[in-house]
Amino acid sequence: LKARLRHPHRPFRSIAQRARSLARGVRCLRPPATGAKGAPAAALGGGMCDADPGRDPNLQAALDLWASERDCSCVNLGSDEHFKRVWVFCIIVSLFICLVITLPMCWTSAKKDNDEVTEVDAEAAEGSKGQQNRKKREEEEEDDDIGGPDPDLPKAREHLRKTSATVGGKWLGIFSTSVGQLSEIGGVGTELYFVLLRRLGLCFLYMAAMTCMSAAVNSLGSFAPDNGQFLVKTTIGNIGASSADRFISPEQRYIVLKWNGFCQGIPATTMTTIISWLDWGSIAMFVGFIAFFRFHSVPTVATQADRDDITPKDYAVEIDKLPREFDGMEKKNEEGKTQYEVELSELLCERMNLMRTKDKNHNEKCGVKVEELILVRDWGGKFYDIKKKAMMMQEEEIAKHSENEAKAAKLGKKIDKLTVKLDKKLKPEEELPVVRAYAIVSTSGDARRLVTDYRFSVYSLVRMLHQCLGNLGCCVSTGRFFKRNYIRIRTAPEPTNIIWENQDVPYSMRVLRTGIISLVFFVIVLLSFVLVYAANTGAKRNMESSSQLLGVATCDPDTSVLAASDAYECLVPNATSWTLDFVKSASIDVKNCYCGTLGYASVIQDPELVEGICKDWLLNNATGVGLAIFASMIVVGINVVCKFILLTLAEWERPLSESALNSSKMVKIWALQTLNTGFVIFCVNYAAPDGIPLGSIIFAGEYSEAVRGWYAVVGAAVLTNMLANSVVPAATNTAVMIFGSFMRCFCAKRKKHQAELIKLYTNPPFDIAARYAQLLTVVFVTLTYSAGLPLLNLFAAGYMLFTYWADKVVLLWGSRRPPAYDTKISREASEYMLYSVVVHCLFAIWMYGQPCTFPSNPLGGTLASVAAEASSTATSSAGASSMASDSGLMERLTRESTWMFFVFLLVCVGLWVLWTVLWILGGTLGELGKCIWLCLCPARTKVHPDSVDAADHLAWTEARDRIEQICPPASYAMGRHPAFKAQASFLDTAKNGDLFQKRTPPVDVEVAKLFLAALNDEYVDDVDQAVGSFFDASQIQPSDQETLSKYEQMVRNAAGEGNKTPKAEAKEAIGEIAEKWGMVMPSG
Repeated sequence: LKARLRHPHRPFRSIAQRARSLARGVRCLRPPATGAKGAPAAALGGGMCDADPGRDPNLQAALDLWASERDCSCVNLGSDEHFKRVWVFCIIVSLFICLVITLPMCWTSAKKDNDEVTEVDAEAAEGSKGQQNRKKREEEEEDDDIGGPDPDLPKAREHLRKTSATVGGKWLGIFSTSVGQLSEIGGVGTELYFVLLRRLGLCFLYMAAMTCMSAAVNSLGSFAPDNGQFLVKTTIGNIGASSADRFISPEQRYIVLKWNGFCQGIPATTMTTIISWLDWGSIAMFVGFIAFFRFHSVPTVATQADRDDITPKDYAVEIDKLPREFDGMEKKNEEGKTQYEVELSELLCERMNLMRTKDKNHNEKCGVKVEELILVRDWGGKFYDIKKKAMMMQEEEIAKHSENEAKAAKLGKKIDKLTVKLDKKLKPEEELPVVRAYAIVSTSGDARRLVTDYRFSVYSLVRMLHQCLGNLGCCVSTGRFFKRNYIRIRTAPEPTNIIWENQDVPYSMRVLRTGIISLVFFVIVLLSFVLVYAANTGAKRNMESSSQLLGVATCDPDTSVLAASDAYECLVPNATSWTLDFVKSASIDVKNCYCGTLGYASVIQDPELVEGICKDWLLNNATGVGLAIFASMIVVGINVVCKFILLTLAEWERPLSESALNSSKMVKIWALQTLNTGFVIFCVNYAAPDGIPLGSIIFAGEYSEAVRGWYAVVGAAVLTNMLANSVVPAATNTAVMIFGSFMRCFCAKRKKHQAELIKLYTNPPFDIAARYAQLLTVVFVTLTYSAGLPLLNLFAAGYMLFTYWADKVVLLWGSRRPPAYDTKISREASEYMLYSVVVHCLFAIWMYGQPCTFPSNPLGGTLASVAAEASSTATSSAGASSMASDSGLMERLTRESTWMFFVFLLVCVGLWVLWTVLWILGGTLGELGKCIWLCLCPARTKVHPDSVDAADHLAWTEARDRIEQICPPASYAMGRHPAFKAQASFLDTAKNGDLFQKRTPPVDVEVAKLFLAALNDEYVDDVDQAVGSFFDASQIQPSDQETLSKYEQMVRNAAGEGNKTPKAEAKEAIGEIAEKWGMVMPSG
């Protein structure tokens, strides 16, 4: 009141705070009110304490110590107002952050209706003018994007726009482009990636909001060792106060909170139950989200994208089980089509006309026609060599244009050798066997009718039975047969999702390759794990042990490991009683123990300690950090090398589609990164219990339990790695994109050939496999440790939200247009994430069941905890544990903080078993039942979709231009595939051969015989200048002489200087030339 009268202009709140501060000072100057046994008073008004006659003296001594450390008069145990304030504060802040992030994400991700009429639609409505414009664009398309050899910057920039994620040659906006529109750019798989990334980010954000109370309460404690890692303060290893170990056992500790000068405390067992339920609620939210995404979002998004987007897949079918070859199939008609293409097109048109007559609801006005038919040939696995030859031919042209004769000559020799090798094993393309075909028909309805007509062909047993009966000529119609083969017709994949190099690999070979690669993959992952483990173990052995022991069996690391390593046992109760003078004259181990007990914060604040007794301790810890960084660099190098090997192995499996290839890459990279990033640090510091084979050799760590020291070592490392991981991948991808833009600005004028300029102006691919693998790694590492490290949920949310925007920028502005991925990789990734829930439950039981770090009452009410406290009163002063030292499995599973995770684990395992059984039955009996249903009720087979499909309103001739503008190419031709676009002109030459296109000599037969004899005389029989004499004597035309000189160069290359058997190689080359010319090898 005096202060209020003396300073009327001051706010009442500041005066009240000053009055309370003065009151605290008065209470500190006089002894507290005592009861009958000298105990402080209980809480009156939140800051004053009265006597509690029944309170344990040791607990009272601990409360007095905690109060003095926090500059409070006492610790009030009768009120929890301060904790409620913290709870409300966490809720308000979490809700605010969630709203601030969620609302913009929803606004920018909402799919916008595209009411604008595209240029293609306008042309389609203009009739003849539109036809002229389409014809003009087709002529431009035939003109190669690369242009001539001279650098053409406008052409290169146009190539950049066409090959990037643009629509109609226009760049898309980051905020104006919705996630739903990304399916037009990279298929439904790309859209689902961003949907999963966005929703996972929001899910982990909500999980972080639920567990933020855990991080806040943990940060109030001082139980974990202070090793300079501020993130350790937020782990459950830091919950509660720890400086009163000489009065009470660690399991009896309290959580003390100071607010406005007053301290309140609650038992740690009360808060651990709340924390465990919050974590259980967050993991249940994750399960619900992933299940919703996998079983609802994936099929819904796929159906919606298929309905709204117009792609070549809507008009195309895939045809296999075709006859590989038949007589006369290579003959061509006036239009340049082979007999195989003509007869197969006639069969398809016949079946489409028949199905149209059966379908009374069809309203197509255009006639039945096969607009495009692409035959996939069996190249005998040599298409990789053909592609390699095309690339070398392009490099040779660049070298010649740059006047690099040496490089051009070297490439010429390689091309000639590869040409001879290929031409020896391959026939002309028209004569090669046919593996499958892709057909584009005039309307999307016709494509669906073809699939419906051949609906039984997808069942192997039915197809085999139909084939046998058809060949016997009984019971079945052969109208669906092609050359006595019951073909199979299915919906075709998108053109960009096809890997042409692997189309001729048979199914049995792919299965065999997959099995071999699985074994090699296991060996490589195991080897990389051993190398990473060795690097971390080596770094750890060169660091001094910093374990601080409380003298309680359930709270300390495995002392047997410390004893075996002759490490000094640092007892915290002893170190806290040492004086500074005693430590100065003690050994280095005692000094390190004393400094470690004080912690980094106390040591750094005291210059005398920094320059005195703790100087060596700080240097040792700095050395340890340096060794850890060096070990991390080794781990990064091992991961990079193993990742490159695994990616090569995934390609060696020869999958048919880009989705299957990226799915294989995703699994391999994810397994490698997760093991080496999230579990090596755990294994290095884990001490295996007795009875595990080779446990003492493999697991040479100190921690068999999640004690407080475990969080200071393993927890700190995981938190630091995941904090860096939340921003580094997004920043790296963005930096790579910016670096590419700078390279175009500064290096474009230095390119001497248009192909080099085109390569510079081609964006890198959008590696969706590596991104999915990184996403899976973050999810698994986060859910593995998030029970004890609640900040991991926040770091995971940061990674996903940052990556969402960074990847969207990179996709739209800095990446090549991705293939049209299907749902395979998204579906598999979400299924793998469900298994992380089981891992989370196991680690939650392991962490929450630790009786010292995370004290919790057993099930059965509070009577058991009261009895345990009463029985331990006599021994608590000696620091013995109040809970049973035997923390067996059943004891862990029946605590108030763990039983819900055990039940949830059983439910997850039961659901997995049910899912597996249904999957097996669905793949066997389910397919059989479906086949029987189709046989008994053919009239109920759906031909038309349940909803209106956008492709139903346009014929192929109208939709083709729209597709070329939005999601090219509108063709299944191999030359139009983005992977072959840059070498399209060279690919045709590489396939057909630039020397052996016909089995006739390029010159007169008699001249050819003399030329072969001259080659044999000079390069086999050592007749000097035999070929030159032949040219002088024969007097052939200069053009023929130039043609024959190429063949002489081939023989000369075969009989090179470095060859040990030049005559034999030359004779073989001459024989190959004679064979390809249809002539006999000269006898010599």
